[in-house]
Amino acid sequence: MNFKDYTQLKLNGRHFNGDEIIAYCNASKSNNLKMLGDFITEWLSPETTMKLQTSGSTGTPKIITVEKNQMLQSAKATTQFFGFEEGQNALLCLPITYIAGKMMVVRALFSKLNLICVEPDEAPLKKIPENTFIDFAPLTPMQLNDTANSSSVKTILLGGSAVSSKLESAIQELESQVYHGYGMTETLSHVALRKVNGEDKSEIYQALPGVKFSTDERGCLVISVPYLNERIITNDIVTLLNNYSFIWKGRADNIINSGGVKLFPESIELRISALLEEPFFVAGMPDNLLGEKLCMFIEAQKFDTEKLELLRDNLKKVLDKYEIPKEILFVNKFQRTLSDKIQRQSTILTFLSTL
Repeated sequence: MNFKDYTQLKLNGRHFNGDEIIAYCNASKSNNLKMLGDFITEWLSPETTMKLQTSGSTGTPKIITVEKNQMLQSAKATTQFFGFEEGQNALLCLPITYIAGKMMVVRALFSKLNLICVEPDEAPLKKIPENTFIDFAPLTPMQLNDTANSSSVKTILLGGSAVSSKLESAIQELESQVYHGYGMTETLSHVALRKVNGEDKSEIYQALPGVKFSTDERGCLVISVPYLNERIITNDIVTLLNNYSFIWKGRADNIINSGGVKLFPESIELRISALLEEPFFVAGMPDNLLGEKLCMFIEAQKFDTEKLELLRDNLKKVLDKYEIPKEILFVNKFQRTLSDKIQRQSTILTFLSTL
C-alpha cells in the first residue's frame, strides 16, 4: 500500500480530498482541527516518513522516524480486529500531537471512516451531536470517568494509562463494548487488546493480526510486528502465555525489591485505586533493613488522623501484608509529563529536596 493513495477524508459528514481537508481545518476555530490540518499537510507532502516523539515506554524519550506506509499497516491491523466498514462514525477527541490521535486519523483515511471531531477534554462523550451514533471511540480512561452519553457509542478503546479498579467496575454497566489497548509510539499505537467488560472480559492482552510476542532475560515483553523494521524491546514485565497473548504485571524500572520480595507498584495501585479520590502512586524508598521500603505518595495536604487511619485500615483489606505501604507521604503537586502522566522519580526527588 502507498500513502499517496490515501488522500480522502470524511469529517463531520462532509467529504474532502487533499488540500480541501487542510483548507477546512485551517478555517475552523477548533485547535484540534487546526492541528489536524497540520498533520494532513505533513501526510500529503512527498516525504515518505514522519517524525514522532516517544513517551519513554522503551527507555529515554526520543524522536523516532517512521514510514507513513507503516502507519497504514497499523491502521489495517486495527481495521481487521474491529471490522471497520466504510462510512462508520469514529470519534476524534484525542490531541493530534500524540500517536493515538494521529493514528485515529490514519485509520479514517485507510478505512474511509467519518470522523466526528470534538475538542479534547475530560468529557468528550457529552459533545457527541444529538442523534449521532458512534461506531468507534478511542478515549483515555480519564475521558471515560464520566460515562454520560456512552450509550451512543458501540465500541470504546481505552489507552494512554491503566484502567483503575473503580473505573473498570463502572464500565461493567455500559452497553458499549470496551477494550483496553497495549501499545506505544514505537509500535504506532496498540499492538494488543484486552476486553474490559462483558462476559468475555479478561486480564489477558491478545495480539493484533500479525503481531508476535516473546520476553527477554528480564521477563520484559519483546514485540515483533511485521511492518516494523526491528523488534521492540520494552520495559514492561509480563506473564507470557504464548506468542500471541500476555498478562501485564508492571514496569521493570518501577519494581520494588523489599527484603527480597519483588513488589509490582502498578498491580498494587490498581487495587488501591477504589479507595482514593486523590492522585497517588507507590514507590520504593531507601531503607537500611529492607534495601527498599514501599511508600505511598498522595497528591494532597496531609490527611487528618481519622482519615489517615481509615485509609490504613482499608489498605489492609485489599493488599497482601508485604504490599502494605510502610509510609504514607503527602506531596502538594506531582511532577507530570505534557500528556499528564505522573513522573514518579521526578516527584520523589522534588519531595526529598524539601525535607
